[in-house]
Amino acid sequence: MSKDYAASEVPTQFAHLPLVVGIDLGGTQIRTAVMRGPHLLSRIGLLTAEEPGPDKVISRMIQAVHQAVNNVDISLEQITGIGIGAPGPLNEKTGVLISPPNLPGWQDIPLRDIFHEHFQCPVHVGNDANVAALGEYMFGAGRGSQDMAYLTISTGVGSGVIANGQLLTGAIGAAVELGHMTIDWHGPRCKCGNIGCLESLASGTAIARQANERIALDKNGSAALVAFALSKQSHEMGTDTAQRRSTTPIHVDAQMVAQAAASGIPLAREIIRSAAEALGVGLVNIMHIFNPEVIILGGSVTKIGEPLLGPARQIVEERAMR
Repeated sequence: MSKDYAASEVPTQFAHLPLVVGIDLGGTQIRTAVMRGPHLLSRIGLLTAEEPGPDKVISRMIQAVHQAVNNVDISLEQITGIGIGAPGPLNEKTGVLISPPNLPGWQDIPLRDIFHEHFQCPVHVGNDANVAALGEYMFGAGRGSQDMAYLTISTGVGSGVIANGQLLTGAIGAAVELGHMTIDWHGPRCKCGNIGCLESLASGTAIARQANERIALDKNGSAALVAFALSKQSHEMGTDTAQRRSTTPIHVDAQMVAQAAASGIPLAREIIRSAAEALGVGLVNIMHIFNPEVIILGGSVTKIGEPLLGPARQIVEERAMR
């Protein structure tokens, strides 16, 4: 998949600013942009890779940079720096990805040095949620605040915190992994090794896992969810293809669970509410620990909207200290 974007002419007030490239390395997508200051010149998106090992994914990232630069008819020599937002934990000082739970096989990968050697320009690697928080603080929903928290709920759960106008990074840039705070100490094991993390309960991956576990057990109302999923497959792929697929075990993703919940399927609604309540507990913890002026939620899972946010708000109202 490739999504291209080309912007209009650079406004005069930004014309003197340097050209830079930004890369967002996600568990499912690589997004790359060429910027002149805050002005977007080019943006593309590629799927990360079917096999998320570092060699193939880094090759895709480099390909994405070339495509984004070519889209605006500039040379690589004009790029003054590259910024990479990558899943943590990572060492921001060395640009080494330590062992991201959602990128299996990425053990101590020197991402900064690899890109510096290839492109011969300054490269900075930061925790993806930290740099997203910084973006919201400077240009988005956090403008005007000095203390804010950002939570992105997607394949995993990432976070960043601005305290007194400064990004909290910790000793090596690995601080504020709020997706890995414990919500349920008897909960499922997270990919990070901890038990009952917010990520293991409220992420898109967690929502899909809970649904597929219930389907595999074939109990507690799973038949209605399976029927809904099969009808969606039939509509999207055609009846013949869906019939061939129906002989294999059904597998649903978070988006399908959300659609089923919106259609009134009880099991799907129960799963979304469970994720929402875990999110609410996480928000209460964030409020008590950081006392932010604002908490900003982003990521694909938040597109579920009120079925997710409503119960989370209710938990906040019930449990947060006044």
